[in-house]
Amino acid sequence: MALKWKKTDLPTLAQRKVDMANETCQNTIYAGIDVELTTGTKHFSLSLEDQQNINAKFQEVTLGATECQYKEDGGDMVIYPAEDIVTIYAAARMFIDRQLAYCSYLKKWIKRETDKNVLAGIAYGDDLPEDLDVGMDAVLASSTAQLEKIVAAVNDGAFVDKIASLEAQMTDTQMGLCEVYELALGGAL
Repeated sequence: MALKWKKTDLPTLAQRKVDMANETCQNTIYAGIDVELTTGTKHFSLSLEDQQNINAKFQEVTLGATECQYKEDGGDMVIYPAEDIVTIYAAARMFIDRQLAYCSYLKKWIKRETDKNVLAGIAYGDDLPEDLDVGMDAVLASSTAQLEKIVAAVNDGAFVDKIASLEAQMTDTQMGLCEVYELALGGAL
Protein backbone atom coordinates (compact mmCIF):
# COMPACT_ATOMS: atom_id res chain seq x y z
CA MET A 1 0.00 0.00 0.00
CA ALA A 2 1.42 3.34 -1.03
CA LEU A 3 1.94 6.10 1.47
CA LYS A 4 -0.68 8.82 1.07
CA TRP A 5 0.66 12.34 1.35
CA LYS A 6 -1.28 15.33 2.51
CA LYS A 7 -0.17 18.94 2.19
CA THR A 8 -0.11 19.09 6.01
CA ASP A 9 2.60 16.38 6.05
CA LEU A 10 5.16 18.70 4.41
CA PRO A 11 6.06 20.69 7.56
CA THR A 12 6.63 17.49 9.53
CA LEU A 13 8.78 16.02 6.77
CA ALA A 14 10.63 19.31 6.35
CA GLN A 15 11.40 19.43 10.08
CA ARG A 16 12.68 15.85 10.02
CA LYS A 17 14.92 16.78 7.08
CA VAL A 18 16.19 19.88 8.91
CA ASP A 19 16.93 17.76 11.99
CA MET A 20 18.76 15.25 9.75
CA ALA A 21 20.82 18.06 8.21
CA ASN A 22 21.77 19.47 11.61
CA GLU A 23 22.74 16.09 13.01
CA THR A 24 24.72 15.04 9.93
CA CYS A 25 26.51 18.38 9.80
CA GLN A 26 27.50 18.10 13.46
CA ASN A 27 28.65 14.48 13.09
CA THR A 28 30.63 15.34 9.96
CA ILE A 29 32.41 18.18 11.74
CA TYR A 30 33.08 16.17 14.89
CA ALA A 31 34.56 13.31 12.81
CA GLY A 32 37.34 15.73 11.90
CA ILE A 33 39.82 16.12 9.12
CA ASP A 34 43.14 14.91 7.80
CA VAL A 35 45.73 17.67 7.66
CA GLU A 36 49.04 17.60 5.77
CA LEU A 37 51.72 18.87 8.20
CA THR A 38 55.49 19.12 8.07
CA THR A 39 55.63 15.64 9.67
CA GLY A 40 53.06 14.01 7.37
CA THR A 41 49.29 13.64 7.32
CA LYS A 42 47.58 13.65 10.73
CA HIS A 43 43.91 13.28 11.68
CA PHE A 44 42.27 15.74 14.06
CA SER A 45 38.77 15.39 15.47
CA LEU A 46 36.74 18.58 15.67
CA SER A 47 34.40 18.11 18.61
CA LEU A 48 33.60 21.37 20.40
CA GLU A 49 36.40 20.66 22.88
CA ASP A 50 38.85 19.94 20.06
CA GLN A 51 37.84 23.18 18.33
CA GLN A 52 38.46 25.11 21.54
CA ASN A 53 41.86 23.47 21.96
CA ILE A 54 42.86 24.25 18.36
CA ASN A 55 41.71 27.85 18.78
CA ALA A 56 43.73 28.15 22.00
CA LYS A 57 46.86 26.81 20.30
CA PHE A 58 46.33 29.22 17.41
CA GLN A 59 46.02 32.09 19.90
CA GLU A 60 49.34 31.04 21.44
CA VAL A 61 50.94 31.32 18.01
CA THR A 62 49.34 34.73 17.36
CA LEU A 63 50.91 35.87 20.64
CA GLY A 64 54.34 34.78 19.48
CA ALA A 65 54.72 31.09 20.38
CA THR A 66 57.03 29.34 17.95
CA GLU A 67 55.80 25.86 18.90
CA CYS A 68 52.88 24.28 20.77
CA GLN A 69 52.03 20.92 22.28
CA TYR A 70 49.06 19.14 20.76
CA LYS A 71 48.07 15.65 19.71
CA GLU A 72 46.47 14.01 16.73
CA ASP A 73 43.63 11.56 17.27
CA GLY A 74 44.89 8.55 19.14
CA GLY A 75 48.42 9.94 19.21
CA ASP A 76 50.77 11.15 21.89
CA MET A 77 51.22 14.76 22.83
CA VAL A 78 53.96 16.17 20.60
CA ILE A 79 55.43 19.58 19.91
CA TYR A 80 54.27 21.12 16.65
CA PRO A 81 56.00 24.10 15.05
CA ALA A 82 53.87 27.24 14.81
CA GLU A 83 53.58 26.64 11.06
CA ASP A 84 51.76 23.35 11.70
CA ILE A 85 49.44 24.91 14.30
CA VAL A 86 48.46 27.59 11.77
CA THR A 87 47.89 24.87 9.16
CA ILE A 88 45.69 22.85 11.56
CA TYR A 89 43.71 25.96 12.51
CA ALA A 90 43.20 27.07 8.90
CA ALA A 91 42.18 23.59 7.73
CA ALA A 92 39.75 23.21 10.63
CA ARG A 93 38.21 26.65 10.05
CA MET A 94 37.73 26.04 6.34
CA PHE A 95 36.23 22.60 6.90
CA ILE A 96 33.87 23.82 9.62
CA ASP A 97 32.88 26.91 7.63
CA ARG A 98 32.16 24.77 4.57
CA GLN A 99 30.01 22.32 6.54
CA LEU A 100 28.09 25.06 8.33
CA ALA A 101 27.48 27.02 5.12
CA TYR A 102 26.36 23.89 3.27
CA CYS A 103 24.03 22.90 6.11
CA SER A 104 22.55 26.39 6.24
CA TYR A 105 21.81 26.45 2.51
CA LEU A 106 20.57 22.85 2.55
CA LYS A 107 18.05 23.80 5.26
CA LYS A 108 17.01 26.82 3.20
CA TRP A 109 16.28 24.44 0.31
CA ILE A 110 14.38 22.06 2.58
CA LYS A 111 12.24 24.85 4.01
CA ARG A 112 11.28 26.26 0.63
CA GLU A 113 10.71 22.95 -1.20
CA THR A 114 7.04 22.28 -1.94
CA ASP A 115 7.37 19.07 -3.93
CA LYS A 116 6.96 16.25 -1.43
CA ASN A 117 8.90 13.78 -3.58
CA VAL A 118 11.86 16.12 -3.96
CA LEU A 119 11.71 16.96 -0.24
CA ALA A 120 11.64 13.28 0.71
CA GLY A 121 14.73 12.65 -1.42
CA ILE A 122 16.90 15.48 -0.07
CA ALA A 123 19.95 14.16 1.78
CA TYR A 124 23.07 15.73 3.27
CA GLY A 125 25.70 15.88 0.56
CA ASP A 126 23.27 16.46 -2.31
CA ASP A 127 24.09 19.17 -4.80
CA LEU A 128 22.25 22.37 -3.95
CA PRO A 129 19.99 24.15 -6.40
CA GLU A 130 22.00 26.63 -8.45
CA ASP A 131 20.85 29.81 -6.66
CA LEU A 132 21.69 28.34 -3.26
CA ASP A 133 25.02 27.00 -4.50
CA VAL A 134 25.93 30.50 -5.73
CA GLY A 135 24.99 31.95 -2.34
CA MET A 136 27.06 29.36 -0.51
CA ASP A 137 30.04 29.97 -2.80
CA ALA A 138 29.88 33.71 -2.02
CA VAL A 139 29.84 33.04 1.72
CA LEU A 140 32.77 30.63 1.43
CA ALA A 141 34.76 33.04 -0.76
CA SER A 142 34.39 35.72 1.91
CA SER A 143 35.31 33.25 4.65
CA THR A 144 38.39 32.12 2.71
CA ALA A 145 39.53 35.70 2.05
CA GLN A 146 39.24 36.60 5.73
CA LEU A 147 41.07 33.46 6.84
CA GLU A 148 43.86 34.19 4.36
CA LYS A 149 44.25 37.67 5.87
CA ILE A 150 44.41 36.23 9.37
CA VAL A 151 46.99 33.61 8.39
CA ALA A 152 49.07 36.22 6.56
CA ALA A 153 49.01 38.49 9.61
CA VAL A 154 50.13 35.63 11.86
CA ASN A 155 52.85 34.53 9.44
CA ASP A 156 54.33 38.01 9.06
CA GLY A 157 54.29 38.71 12.80
CA ALA A 158 51.72 41.50 12.61
CA PHE A 159 49.97 40.32 15.79
CA VAL A 160 53.22 40.17 17.75
CA ASP A 161 54.17 43.65 16.52
CA LYS A 162 50.74 45.01 17.45
CA ILE A 163 50.97 43.50 20.92
CA ALA A 164 54.43 45.04 21.44
CA SER A 165 53.05 48.40 20.30
CA LEU A 166 50.11 48.14 22.69
CA GLU A 167 52.42 47.15 25.54
CA ALA A 168 54.54 50.25 24.91
CA GLN A 169 51.44 52.44 24.83
CA MET A 170 50.21 50.85 28.05
CA THR A 171 53.55 51.47 29.77
CA ASP A 172 53.51 55.13 28.67
CA THR A 173 49.95 55.51 29.95
CA GLN A 174 50.78 53.84 33.24
CA MET A 175 53.78 56.15 33.73
CA GLY A 176 51.59 59.18 33.01
CA LEU A 177 49.03 58.02 35.56
CA CYS A 178 51.76 57.47 38.14
CA GLU A 179 52.96 61.03 37.65
CA VAL A 180 49.39 62.36 38.10
CA TYR A 181 48.99 60.23 41.24
CA GLU A 182 52.28 61.52 42.70
CA LEU A 183 51.23 65.10 41.99
CA ALA A 184 47.87 64.44 43.66
CA LEU A 185 49.57 62.99 46.74
CA GLY A 186 51.96 65.92 46.88
CA GLY A 187 49.05 68.32 47.02
CA ALA A 188 49.87 69.98 43.74
CA LEU A 189 46.38 69.25 42.38
